[in-house]
Amino acid sequence: MGKKLNIIALVVLAIFLVGFFLANTQKKEFFSNESPCIMNIVHKNYISGILIPEKEVELKSQISGILKKMYVKAGDTIKRGDLVAEINVLPNPQNIETASKNVTTCQINYNKCKKEYEQYNKLYLKNVVAEQEFDQYKEAFLISKEELESAKKQLEIIKKGYSKDQDNIPNFIRSTVSGTVLEIPLKEGASITERNNYNEGSSLASIANLQTLIFKAKVNESDVTYLKKGMIFKIEISALKGQMITAELTHITPKATEENGIMKFDIEAKVKNDKNIQLYPGFSAVAEMILDRRDSVLTIQERNLIFKNDSVLVELVDEDFHITKKVIKTGLSDGLRIEILEGLAISDKVKVQNN
Repeated sequence: MGKKLNIIALVVLAIFLVGFFLANTQKKEFFSNESPCIMNIVHKNYISGILIPEKEVELKSQISGILKKMYVKAGDTIKRGDLVAEINVLPNPQNIETASKNVTTCQINYNKCKKEYEQYNKLYLKNVVAEQEFDQYKEAFLISKEELESAKKQLEIIKKGYSKDQDNIPNFIRSTVSGTVLEIPLKEGASITERNNYNEGSSLASIANLQTLIFKAKVNESDVTYLKKGMIFKIEISALKGQMITAELTHITPKATEENGIMKFDIEAKVKNDKNIQLYPGFSAVAEMILDRRDSVLTIQERNLIFKNDSVLVELVDEDFHITKKVIKTGLSDGLRIEILEGLAISDKVKVQNN
């Protein structure tokens, strides 16, 4: 009988020990935890933008007409003063008629003044008329000569677009800068509108120096406070399979613009092509900007935080797997881990949240 009781007691004890072991095992598995560790926290932001020329010039015509010939094409490298285009003037018939009439009138006046001048010149040489009277006819003759020459030039400009006495003929468009031709928006035979105070005129070519490109993008108002002129960051060029170059922030607009309810600021950064990579305007790029960082600080996974009202808490696990909540103070986050300023020690065990 005593033997049976001992066996029963052993069985009950075994069941109790197995149950206790399973219960502890479940608790340990359920209350998985992490320990705070010392790490560097780097707050990065990735900003999409494009590469554009730092200086881009559009060549325009001072006269209206028809594009007769283009002497360059997109991709050509040209120097300042090189011939770019030639324009044929389309004269206005009414303006030609007015200018021709003016030439005829000036010619009649010139012939009259010339005849009088020659007559009085002979009389003056014979001392028949006074010098003062002769000077009046001489002055009238010289004025009529200037008026006739001016009228002829005006008629020539209306017909051809230029005068043979001009140093710079406006029919021939020359580059005002050195660089690469980016675009030829018009084809030969297209109508050209002159540039004046009332309209911008037709663009004949866009020219830029491809050795000086800038990265242009927009940043949210929450990030712009971290940016400072002169900061250096990396840029990845999408078209070049991950090629990285550096850029220096040179400009931040003082005023934001609204896009889809978000206030954004325009930024520009000068590209430093140290690797001599062939870059083109219009390349899309992604900037990796380090906005802030903390070195060798106490951190935990941000997913294990509990937010309640205005407080930040964590759940601590003790040796007996008891859970206690504790208020902590946090700092910088990189999106995965967060800096702990107060409330935790490196020996603490923080419960992993099942988020």
